[in-house]
Amino acid sequence: VISSRSKTYQAEDKHKALSFSRKLQFILDCVVANIVTLSCHPFGCRVLQRILEHCIESQKSSTLNSIQSCLRVLLDDQYGNYVIQHVLQYGRKSDRDVVLQMVKENGLLELSRQKFASNVIEKLLKYGNADHRNAIAVEMLKVVEGKTVENGQCTVALLMVRDAYANYVVQTTLDVVPEGEAKHNLLQELKSNSAQLRNYTFAKHIITKLEETEVNHRRLG
Repeated sequence: VISSRSKTYQAEDKHKALSFSRKLQFILDCVVANIVTLSCHPFGCRVLQRILEHCIESQKSSTLNSIQSCLRVLLDDQYGNYVIQHVLQYGRKSDRDVVLQMVKENGLLELSRQKFASNVIEKLLKYGNADHRNAIAVEMLKVVEGKTVENGQCTVALLMVRDAYANYVVQTTLDVVPEGEAKHNLLQELKSNSAQLRNYTFAKHIITKLEETEVNHRRLG
């Protein structure tokens, strides 16, 4: 109802669209009051997604504000993560800022190793701006205390590329991060450890990506 009626009214008559939105308000109030329960439910999460796609801005904003208060709970939930992914796609820049901050505070490495949270980080990279993407790349270059590699200190990136889920976050980062210092440093970090990375099953995806990057660089240069 939310999706089909909203599409019809918004296309045909703004007054009807506004009137219909007011009629839906009791649903929105109920959803906002039960945001965590519904977001973590297989059907309830779909209602949240449709609200973010089709409701008027004021209703979207109130829903987004409520979701912000429980992002960490939803991040690695099998259904809640889809709600956050929709927040990143249909939400405001401020919502993406909050998700980025949460990733930094809870640790990029830890979250990227989790099945559902890693999907959220990939969506942040996809729908975020250049600053968001560069910030993720910078997090990857941080040194992990107590870990070393053949070439010296171990960075977050070198542990991520070995993981079944986290390696996809690195691949996505290489695809979308803009040209600049952060991308250059990340590529150099991976290239300088490429011989070691070949020994790890999931890191082989990154080796392939590095080789593709090198070929494209030669074509352009």
